[in-house]
Amino acid sequence: MTLLTRLWILAALFPGLLATYPTANPQVTVLNGTYEGIHLPAFSQDIFLGIPFAQDTGGLNRFRPPQALNTTWNGTRAAKQYGDACPDFRPDEDAAYGMSEDCLSINVVRPAGLKEGEKVPVLVWIHGGSYQVGTSGLPNYNLTWLVQRSVEIGKPIIGTSINYRKGGWGMLYSREVQGTGNTNNALRDMRTGLAWIQENIGSFGGDKENITIWGESAGSFAVGQLLLSYGGKTDGLFHRSIQESGSASTAWYNGSDWYQPIYDKIVEQSNCIDWPDTLECLRTISYETIFPFLDSSKVGGPGWYPTVDGDIIPNYPTELLHSGRFAHVPHLYGTNSDEGTDNAPPGVINTDEDIYAYLYGSTGFDFPSDVVNTILRLYPDDPAQGIPLNTGSERFAEEGYQYKRIAAIVGDVFYHAPRLDDARWYSKYSDTFIYRFNTRPFQNNTNATFTDTVPHLAPAYKGVQHFSEVAFVFGNPQFVGPWPEYQALSKQMSAQWINFITGSNPNDDGLPMWPKYSDGERGLNLVLQANGRGQNGSYVEEDVYRLEGREYLIKWARRRHV
Repeated sequence: MTLLTRLWILAALFPGLLATYPTANPQVTVLNGTYEGIHLPAFSQDIFLGIPFAQDTGGLNRFRPPQALNTTWNGTRAAKQYGDACPDFRPDEDAAYGMSEDCLSINVVRPAGLKEGEKVPVLVWIHGGSYQVGTSGLPNYNLTWLVQRSVEIGKPIIGTSINYRKGGWGMLYSREVQGTGNTNNALRDMRTGLAWIQENIGSFGGDKENITIWGESAGSFAVGQLLLSYGGKTDGLFHRSIQESGSASTAWYNGSDWYQPIYDKIVEQSNCIDWPDTLECLRTISYETIFPFLDSSKVGGPGWYPTVDGDIIPNYPTELLHSGRFAHVPHLYGTNSDEGTDNAPPGVINTDEDIYAYLYGSTGFDFPSDVVNTILRLYPDDPAQGIPLNTGSERFAEEGYQYKRIAAIVGDVFYHAPRLDDARWYSKYSDTFIYRFNTRPFQNNTNATFTDTVPHLAPAYKGVQHFSEVAFVFGNPQFVGPWPEYQALSKQMSAQWINFITGSNPNDDGLPMWPKYSDGERGLNLVLQANGRGQNGSYVEEDVYRLEGREYLIKWARRRHV
């Protein structure tokens, strides 16, 4: 689908947007040559899309670290459409602009009319998707509204977003890969994208000494992992971090015992079993042939994730965290109240026996029997204490009679307990601002236009679910919702994020006071919520919700191999 087609679709959603179709084309010269982007008059912005920051990752570059660009050109190349998504098993959703191994690209959105020599702070968005799916070109991640908001409050920023290899394409692991320097290529892709920004963002008016890395879900795992990379060595690639719903210790860190059978099956399917170097053979297989063999949805368990390779990830995240071996930069970080509804298995947790079996036997927990029993004691079968919060005696029994109980547990295992642990250690060394997002999101009917859909909230059993806060920060009106109190919360949050990006502090006149986490003996969070629709606006809380349970899960986190 071309950019022009996309603009016509947007025009149908937002009458008057056709006036934004470019009338002047900005040009920027980077180290390799000159790119021509698009000017959007309605936003007063210049956008440059799909700029490669590394070579094609196919062929001999497959399963290798990203290779630096080695070409230059005369004349001008177009940067007017999002680049190909890196391969994944969801092309129907992620391949609107193509999907291929030639996918390592960056998008740049800047305010138009920056003065000669002006250098503004730079934001780098790292998309989520469980490390298996997603791409920077999804409409939820359109940076134009956030950049426009930065100009509106007098603190202009440049927004960028990058693609990286996902699943087995970026995190293949086995004895054959171990020790070759070809591990954790997804993270190496991100660092290479950040290196491209260091070298080139000045040409767009960006300040290479003022970079914020920002991600949600797997993107937040990645930000946490970048903070820990090489034991906290940043090489000046970034200067502050934003994490939404995810920690380096949320992710999985399986080793060759887990990945070897998966790798061996790929080798067999690719007819590489008779090669002396099976990894080399896999680089000779056509993209079309190998594509189905790397389908994360058929691998079982969580799919592919980064590994502790002794290099870019030198040790398990909790070990690095507790020894202070991470980047000591300012942090903005938080979770949503009802994260666990995203991970709770639907319809199968009905009895104590069901929940015990799930926690004892499922991949990734590795809790001893006595530990599971203690967790069940700390998280009793009381729906009033379960997740979603504030839903009283309602059990949402169609999701399982003890659905709210398991949602509370898994939400704390993967999100709230790691966030508590991170916040305590981050704040020992740097200013750290923690939030809990607590507003149930608007859910649009994606089969109808924004203007004729009857607005409604996300399902009650999901509550303030994973991903709920993203729309409010990005500020895209299609996803925030039509209610004034939601739009006001979006303006508040986008301003807080921009303030942090530009000055390492989310506070400013007219915004709710956001204390540093360390300002309270037991840690302080800002609860972010709307002022209306049954809520009374944002407020400060001590970080003590479900504290005994979260403390216990932190204690046993290493048994999850994190």
